[in-house]
Amino acid sequence: MATPKHNTAKYAKHRQTINEAEAVLVAHPLFKRLLPLALRDASKPLADTCWGQLDESGGRMVFHLNVQKRLEVEEWVYIIALGYLHLGLGHVRPGNREWRIACELYAHHFARQIGIGKLPTMFRYVPLDNLPLRGEQELAHYFQNLNDLEPYVGLGIGGFEPSWKLRTSQTVNYTPDSSRHEAFVAGLNAAVQAAVATASNEIRAFSPLSDNLRQANHWVINSFPLLSALASSFSLYEDKALCERMHIAVAAIHPELREIYINPHWKFSKEELIFILLHEYLHIGLRHDVREQGRDAYYWNVACDYVINGWLVEMQVGKLPAVGILHDPELAGRSAEDIYDEIVSNLRWQRKLEKIRTLRGEGKSDIINERPPTWWTQGSGVTLDEFYRRCMREGLEYAQARGRGLFPAGLVEEIRAINQRPIPWDVQLTEWLDQFFPPVEKQRSYARISRRQSATPDIPRPHWHRPEQAAMSRTFGVVLDTSGSMSRRDLGMALGAISAYAMSRDVTHVRLVFCDATPYDAGYVEADYLLDKVEVKGRGGTVLQPAVDLLQQADNFPKRGPLLIITDGYIDELHIRLEHAYLMPTGSRLPFKTQSSVFYFESERAANPPPRETRPSNAGA
Repeated sequence: MATPKHNTAKYAKHRQTINEAEAVLVAHPLFKRLLPLALRDASKPLADTCWGQLDESGGRMVFHLNVQKRLEVEEWVYIIALGYLHLGLGHVRPGNREWRIACELYAHHFARQIGIGKLPTMFRYVPLDNLPLRGEQELAHYFQNLNDLEPYVGLGIGGFEPSWKLRTSQTVNYTPDSSRHEAFVAGLNAAVQAAVATASNEIRAFSPLSDNLRQANHWVINSFPLLSALASSFSLYEDKALCERMHIAVAAIHPELREIYINPHWKFSKEELIFILLHEYLHIGLRHDVREQGRDAYYWNVACDYVINGWLVEMQVGKLPAVGILHDPELAGRSAEDIYDEIVSNLRWQRKLEKIRTLRGEGKSDIINERPPTWWTQGSGVTLDEFYRRCMREGLEYAQARGRGLFPAGLVEEIRAINQRPIPWDVQLTEWLDQFFPPVEKQRSYARISRRQSATPDIPRPHWHRPEQAAMSRTFGVVLDTSGSMSRRDLGMALGAISAYAMSRDVTHVRLVFCDATPYDAGYVEADYLLDKVEVKGRGGTVLQPAVDLLQQADNFPKRGPLLIITDGYIDELHIRLEHAYLMPTGSRLPFKTQSSVFYFESERAANPPPRETRPSNAGA
């Protein structure tokens, strides 16, 4: 393509934008050291498809910028930064197409990692998540084994609609330049030091801890071994402005960020702060955030508070703060689940709760649970949930081995319970169904003679067979909630587990009823048909009682046949005479009490939680 000529005065505003972008880069610790590696020139005409071109002139590298391009300051910052990253990373040498694509993508990845500038709107964005971005050589090797490079052509590589271009003339010295590498390393070190200094300034912006809080936390770590491992992993914040922004009246804990917030307004004593810290650590150690399981967060928090505070008073550690802490001796020995059920079913309880509050305040939970636990990780593949459980288990073992005090029996039992690995939901479901479908015993029959042995051909032998009558009577009903709130993945997981069980237990047919606003009777379907051939009916509202009545009144359904109801819990109370169980996504909850079994499987919502906004994390004092 012919290189166009342009009027110098016409693009004066574009040059001013480029100068402003250079000023931004000069202030950056990394690019402050990279900018002297090449002169910048905005006078040379470049092709319309070229954003910038690295060339050698008089023994020095020159970075020509296409002044015809109309970009914002942040976009020019990104373009110029890319060119100097190529210089600093040693990309200025000839190579094949795969190498140049690898260099371009690696430079884009580096620019995004340090958060410099803004990707121009004219650039075609390519996700980098699934690429091996540990180095250019590995990327180049990856592209050499890739049959289709079209998705990566046109990203700015010289010769492929370049956004920047490297001249490949023989006059340019492409031997490795140690000065460029040294400048890049020095700039990277300076950028890291600047980031650490900025973070330190942000930390110092918070108020320092009071003597009472520092001594209280020191006592918990050194004198209360049950929670010492847990306490040592949390940061403390005692900042009034922060608590006001987060609407924290007294105290709160963030399990994901591993932070505890204390409002300094109350001027607590050391003993009172010990009580508050132990209260918050027990919330996390006993996994109250995970055990919420779709319950009302505030009522669940209240129930847990009564249990925890009762244990702390019984152990006589710290001092009960005079700020309306939830404590009732009449609730001693009861579990949090039991107290919660009484709260939600007792109107007097709910009216009473309107006048009391948790440590965070009225109507608020002091466990700041903003993300499902499946997202949490604690390094080396250990989930945060496992980390907290392990801290409680090891703390209990250490305290008991050294005779460090006695703990309430309920607390010991709960710590041991949360460390028992739960039985998978499909195993639980299988155990429940097994009580209705004992193994079918094979029988011998002469109705059809088996193949005779060659040694004794005159002796007929019976063959093994399964009684047809038993096979026909082995069935169970499935009521499938097909309302709009049930995702296709949730329905597929549940039906797949049911089909696998049925085929393994000689259950040839299952009675299937779809139900949303009205029931859709699919009749008896073959077990393997459930795997991938079921056409789901409905996808409207949810009223499951008509579907249950249909099966209970059906003449061709066993009077004692079990019933499995797959739902997400957004249903009214059901009246069922048959033996039944519920299969629900994790995090769902029935809106009524039931004595029947409830099985939970990992749902799409747990595996792919919605994005959320979070406050930047700061290291604690």
